[in-house]
Amino acid sequence: MARVRLPLLALLLLAVPAQAVILRLVSLQEVLDGEQLIFVAAVDSVLPERPALVLKLDEKLKGDPPFDRLPVNMTGDDEAKKGEHTKLILDRLDGGRKVVVFASKKGKRYNAMAFTEGTWFSLQGVVDDDGKTVRWAFLHGEPYLRRTFKGTTAELRQICVDGLAKKAPPPAPNEKEAPGFGPAPKKEGGGSEGGGRRGSVVGGAALFGVIPSLALVGPLAIIAALFPGAAASMAVAMKRWRAFLVVASVNSTAALVYWLVREYWGLPDWWLFTYQGFTLLLVGFTFGGMVWADRRYRRLVGEDPTATTTPTRKELRILLGVVAVIGLLVASARFFGPWSAAVDFPMREFALIGVSLLASAGYVGYRRLTAAHDLRADGTEPPLRVSISGELAGLSALFTVTLAAALVGGLPASTTTPPPESAGGGVRLLDVQVYELPDANQVMSSVTVNGDRLYVGAAKSGGFGSDGFVFALDRDSKQVAWKFAADGDLMPVFSTPTVSGGKVFVGEGLHTDKGSRLFALDAATGKTAWPNPFPTTSHTEGQPRVANGRLYFAAGDDGLICADAAKGTKVWQFAGKEQKLHIDGAPAVSGKRVFLGSGLYTLARVAVDADTGNELWRQPQAYRSFGPPLATGEHVLYGIGTGNMTNDTFAYAEEGTPSEAAPGGAVVCASVTDGKTVWEAKLPRSVHTPLAADALFVYVACRDGSVYCFNRATGAVWWSVSLGSTFTAGPAVAADDQGRPTAVYAATPEGRVACLNPYTGKAYWVRELAEVGGRRVTELYSTPAVVQDGRRRSVYVGAQLESRTRSKSAAVFRFDDETGE
Repeated sequence: MARVRLPLLALLLLAVPAQAVILRLVSLQEVLDGEQLIFVAAVDSVLPERPALVLKLDEKLKGDPPFDRLPVNMTGDDEAKKGEHTKLILDRLDGGRKVVVFASKKGKRYNAMAFTEGTWFSLQGVVDDDGKTVRWAFLHGEPYLRRTFKGTTAELRQICVDGLAKKAPPPAPNEKEAPGFGPAPKKEGGGSEGGGRRGSVVGGAALFGVIPSLALVGPLAIIAALFPGAAASMAVAMKRWRAFLVVASVNSTAALVYWLVREYWGLPDWWLFTYQGFTLLLVGFTFGGMVWADRRYRRLVGEDPTATTTPTRKELRILLGVVAVIGLLVASARFFGPWSAAVDFPMREFALIGVSLLASAGYVGYRRLTAAHDLRADGTEPPLRVSISGELAGLSALFTVTLAAALVGGLPASTTTPPPESAGGGVRLLDVQVYELPDANQVMSSVTVNGDRLYVGAAKSGGFGSDGFVFALDRDSKQVAWKFAADGDLMPVFSTPTVSGGKVFVGEGLHTDKGSRLFALDAATGKTAWPNPFPTTSHTEGQPRVANGRLYFAAGDDGLICADAAKGTKVWQFAGKEQKLHIDGAPAVSGKRVFLGSGLYTLARVAVDADTGNELWRQPQAYRSFGPPLATGEHVLYGIGTGNMTNDTFAYAEEGTPSEAAPGGAVVCASVTDGKTVWEAKLPRSVHTPLAADALFVYVACRDGSVYCFNRATGAVWWSVSLGSTFTAGPAVAADDQGRPTAVYAATPEGRVACLNPYTGKAYWVRELAEVGGRRVTELYSTPAVVQDGRRRSVYVGAQLESRTRSKSAAVFRFDDETGE
C-alpha cells in the first residue's frame, strides 16, 4: 500500500479539467474504429478516504499503452460532485474487478472511458513534462453510455476481441435504454458479484440483438426455422421451384453480407458497392435464375407433359401462407425503426421476395380460376397445356421489382418538401464548386470569406471523442492553405471564425463542453498569434466580434468577455451564471453598446457598455435566446424559442427543469436605448439561427422549415415559404448599395440550397447539394456566406456528406450566380 501513496498524493493535487457528460448516441463499432487504445485493467487498490484508485494493466486489446499502472485521483469534477459520482463509482470497484478502458491521446492529454459491469465512467490523463508520467483523474460517471452497452465486463471484452478481429460485429446501441449505472458488487455473504441480475440484463441485451437479426438471414431459412411443417410441405409440393429457392437464398444472403460489411467495416468506394451497383448485380443473378427456370420447365414438360397441369389448391395455400409469414416479418421492422427500414438493406430482399411470391400466387390463382378454358370441347383434359411455370412467374416478378429498386432506390436523400414556386428570371445560377476538407467529417461553423481565403471550423467525430480543426482554403485553387488543430488538442469548432487585423479569432467546443478556449491565429500561416489562448470554464461556440481593437465573445456560464485583440489579455468580463445568465450566441456590437441574449437560468436580452462592461439594460423574454442578436440602427433583433438549434423542446440539466411543454418561438425587435419591445412576431417553432436584414425586411429561418420575411418597420409577415423539415442554419441576404435586397439565400439540413426573390419568396434557383457532390447531406449548420462582385455573387455553404458506402466527409460548396440586367 505504501508504494502507491506518493503518486496518489501527487494525483490529489492534480486539477481536474471539465468535460461534459456524453449525451449523444455512440455505437461500439464507432468506438472500436475511433479509439487509439483499448485494454483491460484490473483494480489493484481502492482508497475511498483519499479518494483514489489504482488500476493495473491486464490485457492489451488495441494499441500499445505506454503505461502499466494507472493511479487515479477520484475527486471528480463539478458534474461528479453534483451527482455524488465518486462514491457511486468506488462502490462498484472492488479489488480484483476488471475494467475495460477505451482511450485516445490528444496532445499531452489522454481522454478515456472505462466500463465495469454495466457502469461507465470517464477518466483523463495528462502527460508530465518528462513525457513519461501520466497523471490520471476521474471526471464523472457516464449514465447515458448504457445505451452503448450495459452487459458484463467479460462480454464487452469478448465483443472487443471479436470486433477488432472482424469475426463478428458488435451489437448496435439501444436508444431506448434509460440512463443509469450497473449494480454494486454484493458484499461477503451476499453471493457472487452481481448475482442473477446481471444475467438478466445481458439476456435482454442479447435478445434485442437476436430479434432484429431474424430479418437478416435468408428468408426461406427463417420460414424453415419457424414453421418446419410448412417448409416440408413446400419442399414436397413445390419441388419444381429449385431455381427460385436458389435465387431467393443467394439474393437475401448477399444482401445480409452487404449490409453487415457496410455497417460495421465499410465498403470500398467503388460503383459495384453502391446501392445501384450491388442491386443491379442481384438483378443479373435473378435474370440468370429466370433462364435456368425456363430451361428446366421446358425440359420437364418434354419428359412429363403432366407438369403443365393446373396448380393444386395446396400449392396456392402454401404460397399465400409463405407470403403472409414474410409480410408479418417485414412489418416487424417497424418495431426496430421507421417503415422505410422495410425497403432498405437487409430487409429489402425479404420484401421483394414477398412481392414476387404474391405475384406467383396471383398467377397460380389465375390458372385455377381459368382452368375450364383448358378443357377440350368434349370436356376432357388435354395432355399438354400452353403455360409458364409459377416459378418463372415469381422470378419474373422478382426481376422486375429488383430492377425497379435499382432504378429508383438509393438515390441521395432530399427533403420531401417540393421546391418553392419559381420566380423566373432575375438571378441565374452559373456554376457550383466543391472544396473538400481533408481529415474532417463535419463542418460545424459558417464560412468566413476574407480576400482570397475561406476560413471555416470543422470536426472529426470518432469513438467517444471528437477532434476540432480550423481550415484556411484558397478560394481559387480550392487547396488547403493551412489547418490548425492545436497539436491535436482542439475541441470541435462550432464558432464561426472572425478575421480582423491579420488575425483569425475563433472559439472551440459545443454547448456540452467545458474548459473551452478562444484562439487568435495568424491569418496567413495559421500559427498562434497570442502567447496563449484565452481560457474559460465553459464553452466558446459563438462567433467573436472585433470593434475598436477589442474582442468580444460569449462564453456560456462565463458570460461575455472583452479582451485586447492584439494581446489576448482580459479587459473586462460580464458575469454569466453568477447573474443567472448563460450567453451562447455571438454578441452584436453597435457603437458603445454590446447586445447579448441569455438562454438558460434567466431568459432575457441584455445590453452592456462596450468600454466598461457595465449593464445598460435588461429585459425579460418569453423564450430562450441562443442565436446571435442583430443590431440594425436604432433597433436590435432577437430570434428566440423553446429547445435549441436541433430540438423543438428540451430539458436542461443545468436548470433542473423538465422539458418544455410545447414548442414555440418569436422574432423580437427591441429599442437599442432601453431594450423595450418595438414589435414581436410569434412563430410556431423556435429561431436559434442567425437573422438577416436589409433596408426593408427581416429574414428568419424557423424550425418549422419555413423562411419568413417580415416588414422591418412593423413586424408584419411579408411572405413565408417552406423549404424543408426544419432549419439549423440561418438565411443570408444580398443587397445593393442602397440596402435594397436582390436575393435571399437559405440552406436546409437535408442539403437544399435556395435563392429566393426577396419581395415574393419565389425561387430564382434551387439546388440539392447531393446532386452536386454525389453524396447525401447529413448535417448542415452553415449559414450561407455571400460575397458580391457587381452583379455576380459567390455563396459559400459547408456541410457533412455521406457517400453511398456510408463514409462521412466534410466539404464547402460554392454557388456562383448573377443578377440579370
